[in-house]
Amino acid sequence: MSWGILAGQGLLPLEVGKGMRNAGLEPVVLCLGENDGQFKDAGFAAEREQLVRLGSILRFLQDHRVDQIVMAGRVGKEALLTGTADQELIGLFAKLPRRNDDALQLAIVNYFEEHGIRVETQTRFLAHLVPDRGILAGPELSPEEQGDLQLGYRMAKEIGRLDIGQSVVAKKGIILAIEAVEGTDQTIRRGGQYGGPGVVVVKVAKPQQDFRFDVPAIGLTTLQALIESKVRVLGIEAGATFILDREEFLATAEKHGVTVVALDDLAIKDN
Repeated sequence: MSWGILAGQGLLPLEVGKGMRNAGLEPVVLCLGENDGQFKDAGFAAEREQLVRLGSILRFLQDHRVDQIVMAGRVGKEALLTGTADQELIGLFAKLPRRNDDALQLAIVNYFEEHGIRVETQTRFLAHLVPDRGILAGPELSPEEQGDLQLGYRMAKEIGRLDIGQSVVAKKGIILAIEAVEGTDQTIRRGGQYGGPGVVVVKVAKPQQDFRFDVPAIGLTTLQALIESKVRVLGIEAGATFILDREEFLATAEKHGVTVVALDDLAIKDN
């Protein structure tokens, strides 16, 4: 049995590699972008390929006797729209009635599993990045902020169910922004422009979230957007969100008076 990592952009793939090493595993790493340097700096052997060359990726994994992989990191749709897709990828996507992010990624997961390579959930090796329920940093919430947090959670779950996005910005019972293709950080900035200081941001997992290829994550770039937009509260879903650079993230949030809360369906029902 041999483990592999299909590494997209961002810090998450390297965290997976470290988690595997902590479990006594040495993964084969294939980077789907220009991020092989961070793996090599950390002492991992890593090679690079393009997502549009799906057949080559499969052959690489088979040649290295990989039968279990973790897919981690961002690979945007633009990767599928540039370059020349191989026949494997063209044939795969031609069968899809829908071509949203989930459908595209699930098709790739199924492709590997049909060829004998099981795709593991990202959370298996990253439990240390996933918070339990409760306040993680910052002061207690006011009743108004608690109300905005609950509203934001319910609305974020609904737009997630519709596969629109996963984040919303609220203030005083009003939804100021919902996430679409622009991503969480730009949604925060847009909502902050409308609401001014003191807005509440909520980011959740979609009800249909597939943790093999898509776990919500926040990191220092998101924290910078929160600080610049003078966000008062960040709500994330307990047990279903990665906090990258967790110690620094929470310490900086505390310093700037941003309350970070991990909540779930039970927490919402309790209030």
